Amino acid sequence: MSTPKSRNYLLYAMGELVLVVVGILIALQINNWNEDRLEQRQIAEYAHALIDDLEADIEMVEPIIAQTTRITEFTEGLASYVRTRSIEEIDNLDLLYLTSYTLYRPYSWNRAALQQLINSGALRQMKNGELVRQISNYDGYTRHLDEDYAQDNELGKNAQALASEIVDQNYPERDGTDSLIWTSPYSFPPVELHEIYSDVDLQLLTDDIRKIRATVNHFINLGGHVDTRHEQELPSLKDRARQLIELLKSEYPE
Repeated sequence: MSTPKSRNYLLYAMGELVLVVVGILIALQINNWNEDRLEQRQIAEYAHALIDDLEADIEMVEPIIAQTTRITEFTEGLASYVRTRSIEEIDNLDLLYLTSYTLYRPYSWNRAALQQLINSGALRQMKNGELVRQISNYDGYTRHLDEDYAQDNELGKNAQALASEIVDQNYPERDGTDSLIWTSPYSFPPVELHEIYSDVDLQLLTDDIRKIRATVNHFINLGGHVDTRHEQELPSLKDRARQLIELLKSEYPE
């Protein structure tokens, strides 16, 4: 350091070191930028796949809304039919019709893209916090509906079991008439069903009106639960899906 030559050499070495450090920092920054760009591109692909899944969910719940609506129609019709009738006025075929529709199909959510987002850690890398919140809320809402379905399904099976104890279901060629009941719009009295079985006279399996009313109470409970699905929860699900789709399209345009 005591000579000009040594000082010049040291300054040169320090300059070289600074250039190396700066070069390394620039390289790291470029690498990080490239990784982030690739990561965001992958997230965008997941987002577009999630849009497709959400649109499929909206389409999937449409027939379930129709089915739950029909369950409510049948249970309300049953309650109204039995409310003012004595045991002698209750027709076996009418009761068969009114107690025949208790179940709806299970949900088949399209969760592939969401699982990819979660498993890859991409969900945590999304930069829009509101989008992440809505995705998480949507996933939680579908799982809540799965729990509701399990409860509704149990109520429906219990109602069917009770109905089988009071209604004689031994009508011939039931496959065709069951299809008629399940696919035709609700209509009471079931004129076509009475025409088909005009020569079949089956009687109730009980003469205890209290047993019939107890069964009807189970159907009313089922109808109250299912009514919430098509009146509130499934329309809310569709709204949530549409809002999420719009947010995804805005954040990750094609």
